[in-house]
Amino acid sequence: MYKNLKSLGTIFIAVSLVFGLLIRVFVVLYFTNFSGDQINDAYRVMGTWEGSPPTLGPGPAAWSGLSGEIYLPPLYYYLVFPFTVFTHDLSSQAIPNAFFTFLSIPLLSIVVYKLIENINSQKRYIIAALAGIWYSFLFRNIVFSTGDSLAGNPVSIPFFMLCFILLYTYQLEGKLSPRVEILSWIAYGICLAILVSLHFSALFVMPVIFICTLVFYICRNPKRIKRWFLSGVAIVSALLVLTPYWIGEVGRSWINTRTIISLVIDASSKKGHAVTFLQRLDQASRGYLDLGKDVYFISYSSLIIAVSIAFLFIVLVLGLIKFKGNKTILGLFLATWIVFLYAYSSTNLDITYNPVFYKVLIYLAPIVLTSCSLAYLNFAKKLDKVFIGLILLGIILSMLINIKYHYNYVSARSGMPRLANTSDIAHMLNQVPEKSIICDPIARYRNIRIYEYTDRYITKKQFKFVPECKPGSYLFYKKYESLGNFTKRSTKSFSEAFKEFDKKYSLFKDTPFYYIYRLDD
Repeated sequence: MYKNLKSLGTIFIAVSLVFGLLIRVFVVLYFTNFSGDQINDAYRVMGTWEGSPPTLGPGPAAWSGLSGEIYLPPLYYYLVFPFTVFTHDLSSQAIPNAFFTFLSIPLLSIVVYKLIENINSQKRYIIAALAGIWYSFLFRNIVFSTGDSLAGNPVSIPFFMLCFILLYTYQLEGKLSPRVEILSWIAYGICLAILVSLHFSALFVMPVIFICTLVFYICRNPKRIKRWFLSGVAIVSALLVLTPYWIGEVGRSWINTRTIISLVIDASSKKGHAVTFLQRLDQASRGYLDLGKDVYFISYSSLIIAVSIAFLFIVLVLGLIKFKGNKTILGLFLATWIVFLYAYSSTNLDITYNPVFYKVLIYLAPIVLTSCSLAYLNFAKKLDKVFIGLILLGIILSMLINIKYHYNYVSARSGMPRLANTSDIAHMLNQVPEKSIICDPIARYRNIRIYEYTDRYITKKQFKFVPECKPGSYLFYKKYESLGNFTKRSTKSFSEAFKEFDKKYSLFKDTPFYYIYRLDD
């Protein structure tokens, strides 16, 4: 029955790649979604051009108050830096993430194909292709980071995690030539170094997984010196790639490293962390099941949320019970998910900042578990046939919901009128006289940092940016804003939006995307 499915699988792969490429190109060219975090990152990346290469990465962490400010290693900035050759625009941060998340599409299909062994090759191919197209259609891929942005340090974690898993799988198989084997272990260490630089969840989880994989690899034949040597190669390569961080830590007296270690040691006793088994179980289950409403079935509808919970629960149970495939790959996924959920469950989610990207290490879990379920359910059995039908309906519903969000996103950011992108911001700044003073109507400096960054590296009109408005200064007001479903709407009038703004002003220029006001002398 699977003979005619290979061509369908090929179509799935082609569609997933074309769609994945086009949507990422669009996001980069019409870059509208960003936050203060990405502006901070942009300044640090551009500091490399100015002779100040970063030795600390993004941070401080949202929970830094527990043990002091902590920062990631700086490798994310070195991933972004080469792409600033093409543009100094803030969108340069989205380019590497667009590149790596695009590569994640075929890479996920490859990993799933290797995962679901011992089944008909045609069935294996179609399921792997289905995993790729489903992942490609996930809307959260392009609005993953803070500010619903494609830019930001956590976005590329799925790609490097898949590389991490695939490299270790090939190493355990022992089929690589000696030269390729050494290169593979070097790449394995590099993947770890990059992962721990991309988000705090990976910083605390992936070293544990890395150490466990090395111990397992050595213990399979501890008398072989080669296994010790190759494990050492992976460790050394990871440490060497982190050289910028070590250089900075020497000058800082290792304060960031010591603070990270202190946080790990003290976290379990800090106020605000769950301590009972039932609390941990509740937090862990919420961490996984909330992926339904936040990623795979994005919705605030009680019915859709209930469907998403049922779907994720079914594929979890069936995927684990029915599994007969590659135990190394599933074992690595499960180990990562379990260690992450153990750490995640220590936090009181009711009082803690808890965005979707905090769960990036389990982001692919529903796709992986669904693939395992479909692979090993027997279509000849009536009950299995029912489950297959329900799972396929769930995937179709998930795709339709996500495609709708893609449509909203593109419609609001293309054509005229549209939401202002970073190029539109530069065009607007060019309408203001050189060396003008730019201010914010509520005296909040962070609201004008995007204009400051754009002027410093793009328009270069030597504006002065101050939070408080004074006579002769200029302020900007957007004509359109994004809603929660990523559609757009016209903003309120300036006078209605800022009723407490009591300074006299007049309209200086009406641009397609902004009103530019000048405060009267």
